[in-house]
Amino acid sequence: MKKTLIRLVPILSAACVFLLSGCQTRTIVPEEVLQLPTHAAVYTAYNLWYENPENLTTDNIQKGTLIPFGTEVRILSMTDSSIVFQANGKTFTLHYDDGRTMMPIEEFAKQLFTTSVAVETAGGVSPAAFEKMRRGIIEKGMTKQNVITTYGPPSKIRTPNQLSDSWIYWVDRVKSKRVIFRNGKVLTEIVLD
Repeated sequence: MKKTLIRLVPILSAACVFLLSGCQTRTIVPEEVLQLPTHAAVYTAYNLWYENPENLTTDNIQKGTLIPFGTEVRILSMTDSSIVFQANGKTFTLHYDDGRTMMPIEEFAKQLFTTSVAVETAGGVSPAAFEKMRRGIIEKGMTKQNVITTYGPPSKIRTPNQLSDSWIYWVDRVKSKRVIFRNGKVLTEIVLD
């Protein structure tokens, strides 16, 4: 029995080291991920909703307060589990779950942030459509890219393929909305209970 325990101690120690090393949070350099030129301004690439600035999620549930696309941000830190940034004088923490986005955080950050100002991000829409998009409203005839700028990319859990003509977004934890496209443009939007 004593010999068995003596043999198990190194194996258990190695297993603990292996398990604990897998739990460490990896620090990511945003400037490298986003390939930012020196002193480049960074903006939100799409609208973000939040109820608590310390608890943004990758689901981007359309409830609460809106951070409009094109809002200048300062990224304070990025790890494989969170992105902390400042915008409009507030500090926000986005908790990252790669199981829900099905992509590494680096790819998610490239979708979330841009160096393009809001007018460039909106893609040449009319001033009226631009204002609607910044308020989180889509309308018939908008392109898929306009919808991404307004609502964010659809969750891969609900919409596995952006080439499909039906995208699903969360309105809250229970309700969803489906955006239906025809020929790459919004045909209609349906709220699902």
